[in-house]
Amino acid sequence: MQHILLWFALFLALGFEFINGFHDTANAVATVIYTRSLKPVQAVLWSGAWNLIGALSSSGAVAYAIITLLPPDLMNSHTIPGVVVIFSFLISAIIWNLGTWYFGLPISSSHTLIGAIVGVGLAASAILPAGGPEHGINWHEVWLVLLSLLVSPLIGFGLSFGLMKAARHWLKGRDAAPAEQSDTPPPVRMRALLLLTSMGVSFAHGSNDGQKGMGIAMLILFGLFPQAYKLDPATSAIPFCVKGIVAIMLGLGTLVGWKRVVTTIGERIGREHMTYRQGAVAELIAMLTILASDRFGLPVSTTHVLSSGVAGTMLANHSGVQAKTIRSIALAWVLTLPVCVLLGAAIVSAMLVFGLRLVG
Repeated sequence: MQHILLWFALFLALGFEFINGFHDTANAVATVIYTRSLKPVQAVLWSGAWNLIGALSSSGAVAYAIITLLPPDLMNSHTIPGVVVIFSFLISAIIWNLGTWYFGLPISSSHTLIGAIVGVGLAASAILPAGGPEHGINWHEVWLVLLSLLVSPLIGFGLSFGLMKAARHWLKGRDAAPAEQSDTPPPVRMRALLLLTSMGVSFAHGSNDGQKGMGIAMLILFGLFPQAYKLDPATSAIPFCVKGIVAIMLGLGTLVGWKRVVTTIGERIGREHMTYRQGAVAELIAMLTILASDRFGLPVSTTHVLSSGVAGTMLANHSGVQAKTIRSIALAWVLTLPVCVLLGAAIVSAMLVFGLRLVG
């Protein structure tokens, strides 16, 4: 029974990364598709390739930051309760990600996963022997991760606002025109910049977000094949095969779900549609912010950083923002953590109280 649950949990972990592509990787192709720099199929293949490269070259530090949110005894995939804990936060995260994707809301898969982990940890520590909130959550790591998730969108907004202001002052030309005014690609220099920034965001996303799935996959594989896979936060080592399959799932998710998020970012954040220059500025800042966070082993949200950057360019360009969309996005952002905490707690409680009776 335990091995069956572990194999299903591995399937869910890869499914989470696939759904992550609906939300986060789609951000990397939003500007190049919306500005007609590349056709959709070309853009998602371009993004998928750089996601793969980013994931394969990642350090593993972010992966182990996710693993250490819960203490080893709760994340122990050698025990039925440990498998149930992993199972529960994956199901919770997938439910919320699918629901928000359906409405085209660019929420954070990182917030979703961390909220689910916290909820599962709190409930599991209360139900299992020797429990208690202090026992179930590594609060130091949780607060560090939440701080990085809170600060990074503010950085994205502020730097995008400032760079857009500077670009308006120093640069003139067709690259400041709204992208939907022409069926032709943008000017050559702007098209090259959009391709480069899309490449950078894709690489950064693969390197940072891909590691979240890698960490969970390592936990599961450690339970399935203890002789072949080892958890060693000191080295942050992730096997090449684990990196590869997670990167592939991210890319496949992009192929399926890009359109809803692209439309939201390109048309529904600002009162005016996004210009070539705004897309390039927002993606450049997102790329630099995510890469800097990855350097310090901090998980951040590609969605939040890029969406905030687009909003910053809209205000700097005097384009205004659509209050209804901003309220919807903000509400989804605010609700993600508490909803996923409650969802994770409810699912793990049901599984531990009722499921364990069936297997033990």
